[in-house]
Amino acid sequence: MIPYRTIRSGSLGGATLTTKLAAIVVVFVLVIASITGFFTLAYKLTAGVRAYVGGEGQWSKGQKDAVYHLNRYISTGHERDYQDYLAAIALPLGDRKARLEMEQPEYDFTIVEQGFVQGGNAADDVPSMILLFRHFRQVPFFSQAIVVWREAEQELMQLIPLAESARQAYMNGQLSAEMQAEYLQRIQTINARVTPLEQQFSLLLSAGAREVQALLLLFILVATAALITFGLFFAWTVSRDLRSGIGALREGVLRVAMGDLMHPIDVRTRDELGDLARAFNNMVAARRRAETALLTANDFRQKVMDNASNAIYTMDMEGRFTTANRRTCEITGYPIEELIGRTWATMVQESDLPDLMAGYQSTIQGREPITNREILLIQQGGREVMLNFSIAPLRRDGVIFGVVGTAEDITLRKRNEQELNQRAEELSRSNQELEQFAYVASHDLQEPLRTIGGFAQLLARRYQGKLDPDADEFIGYITDGVTRMRGLIDDLLAYSRVQRAHAVVKPVALETILQSALANLQGAIIAARAEVTYTELPTIAVDVSQFTQLFQNLIGNAIKFRGEPAPVIRVSAEKQNRHWLISVIDNGIGISPESAERVFELFQRLHGREQYEGNGIGLTLCKKIVELHGGRIWVEPAPGGGTVFHIRLPATSGAVTLEA
Repeated sequence: MIPYRTIRSGSLGGATLTTKLAAIVVVFVLVIASITGFFTLAYKLTAGVRAYVGGEGQWSKGQKDAVYHLNRYISTGHERDYQDYLAAIALPLGDRKARLEMEQPEYDFTIVEQGFVQGGNAADDVPSMILLFRHFRQVPFFSQAIVVWREAEQELMQLIPLAESARQAYMNGQLSAEMQAEYLQRIQTINARVTPLEQQFSLLLSAGAREVQALLLLFILVATAALITFGLFFAWTVSRDLRSGIGALREGVLRVAMGDLMHPIDVRTRDELGDLARAFNNMVAARRRAETALLTANDFRQKVMDNASNAIYTMDMEGRFTTANRRTCEITGYPIEELIGRTWATMVQESDLPDLMAGYQSTIQGREPITNREILLIQQGGREVMLNFSIAPLRRDGVIFGVVGTAEDITLRKRNEQELNQRAEELSRSNQELEQFAYVASHDLQEPLRTIGGFAQLLARRYQGKLDPDADEFIGYITDGVTRMRGLIDDLLAYSRVQRAHAVVKPVALETILQSALANLQGAIIAARAEVTYTELPTIAVDVSQFTQLFQNLIGNAIKFRGEPAPVIRVSAEKQNRHWLISVIDNGIGISPESAERVFELFQRLHGREQYEGNGIGLTLCKKIVELHGGRIWVEPAPGGGTVFHIRLPATSGAVTLEA
């Protein structure tokens, strides 16, 4: 990276252009907001003063009317005049109520509003009147007006006891002419003292309003001038930074235009112009790094291609090789000098050429590329090798100009696959022969076994008790052995028949199959007092006879391997994505987790013959049936004791063919 200097151009050098312009906007917004706020405050103060002046008029009118009607009442004694007096004096009393509430540390707006409205003021003026009283009552003109207000109220309040005294005298019939004259004189005195106070209150408010307006106007002008001056200074500072940065960029660009790529531009700011200068300074270094990286990448690519185990190559639009790695030369048999410029069409069989040409045209036209295609390639010496290759289009500026491809020599793998398939066929034939042998052997053993069993039974009938005890015991051993051998051969034949099954199955309701199995086990179910229940079962493509045997073996085992309580068996089904999970749960003696795999092995028993009869092939048959249907069976301990067999089957539909 080319070193360059960072020169601070002032306190604003670290701000971005957006921030600087935004700051100018914010400054002027604050100016406008401040002016608006001052005007709003001036309006509210003016409105408050105007409301107090208007309220003073209402207060004065109420006071004058109260004096007038009280004079008439004392002179005439008419009740109507007294009521008019009460209505008139209610106006100044309302203002008094509002003033007293506003003088509290925490005032109630509702009480203040009620008082001012009672005093004849408009409800809309109440907020302005409260603002003026609460926040500006220490201002000289307004504080003097409040003092005058209190004095006028004190004088006016003297009318209230005077009026009550006069009314009481009238009601008692004790109001003489001398008393009337005295009352009227006192009223006149109060009125004379209140009138100048009213005038003084009005003059103070008017003078104060003019003074406030003048001060606010002066303050607004001074603040506006100061804010505008600050904004202009800020704009000039931003302009200076811009000019400095642009000048440095211009000088640097001129030097680079003359070929001096090593001259760095001084970074004067940290804004967008500074970023541009830093980017310009890094341009030459980035170009040098790119050239070095390109050389390194080309060297790396060449080493990768030369040491790759697969062929890597490129071709032009006509199918001629343009580049190729060492492995490509080994597979094709051509040295690199002869391979470059040669077309691929000369290396394939003529029978494959039309199809391959169509695929190549599809690739260079941007349609379907060739992927994992196997072909027979003819090397330079005429030797044939089997290849698996893929090609994809090469683009420059969105235009296809050739293809890139990879190829793998799979000759040896194909030969091994062929040998493996031959061995698999031989193994399949061998398995079939073994199955046939097991079936024939098991079937042919039945006849000599019947002969041995018949003669053993004949000896038992004729000579039972006639020979010594050892002879009777030996005859019993022969009879039991023949019986067990016959059971083993029958089980082996059954297993062989499942192994050799070629059944075509179709969708069948499992509930129908389960009912058939329960009918076959009806005697055992009744004898064991077993309870068998099942939920709704699905319809699945299975072999009916094999799944009847499956349910019969599982439920029969649940009845045979029971504990002291009567057997309780439940069959359920649950859909799991594309499979069904069939569960057979019982409350029997259970199977330990260690024996969960062993129970499915051929002729494996977990208990002696003296405890439970059988040859240990039932679950083996179940496993084989389930696996032939593409499923899986396993056993787990049931919650609370017993066993649960799970059968997981694909949820297929339609007829299928099962083959061992």
